[in-house]
Amino acid sequence: MENQDTFELYSFWSSSCCQRIIIAAHLKGITLKYNYVDLRARGHHDAKYKDELNPSASVPTLVVHHPDGTKTIIRQSMTILEYFEERFPNQSPLLPPVSAWQDRIKVRDLVNIIAIDVQAPTNSRIAKRVRSVRDNVEDQVGFVRQAFTDGFQAYEALISESSKFSFGDEVSLADVVLVPAVDQALMYKMDLDFVPNLLRVYHSLKELEAFKAGDGKNQGDTPEQFRDASQ
Repeated sequence: MENQDTFELYSFWSSSCCQRIIIAAHLKGITLKYNYVDLRARGHHDAKYKDELNPSASVPTLVVHHPDGTKTIIRQSMTILEYFEERFPNQSPLLPPVSAWQDRIKVRDLVNIIAIDVQAPTNSRIAKRVRSVRDNVEDQVGFVRQAFTDGFQAYEALISESSKFSFGDEVSLADVVLVPAVDQALMYKMDLDFVPNLLRVYHSLKELEAFKAGDGKNQGDTPEQFRDASQ
């Protein structure tokens, strides 16, 4: 691996988008330096963070520090994942080879079901807006659960009963985005028996060290009451 650059991640423990980055970094052997942004205390709206790093006032943000003193700032989780894959393609590849372009399409379809159809509407920022419009927490929860249900059913329809993971027997970018999304759905106390293959893949992935490292229960800023006592 190129080791001249250093990688600084601005993160929040329960963010599924941040968890994606941590999982991918562990799979590829990329060392991250962490800066924790407390979303509960509205740290993402701090002028220094929002004005200098991420005008979307969201996490994650990856700052790549170069040896010449310059830096590159990447402000969206999928862009960060694509950057990792393009820069370090031979370290635990997360996409099939370029020659297998049809397989790459299949993996990317799965990725975008989660990144676009599931994560976007279930994001806490959107869920809170639903609640503010409807003035009803049950509507908020119902909206989020329906988005998970629709997306997971689509994902289930595209994965094989015989494959170990989402696409074949090697971890792919689809798996990296799937696990944090399922963790979020379980926080909403969803019964996922309606997607048995997705659930089987999820449990297989949760046994891998990279996915344990990316678990929201195991982050440096995880509140004590949410930490994994077994770690």
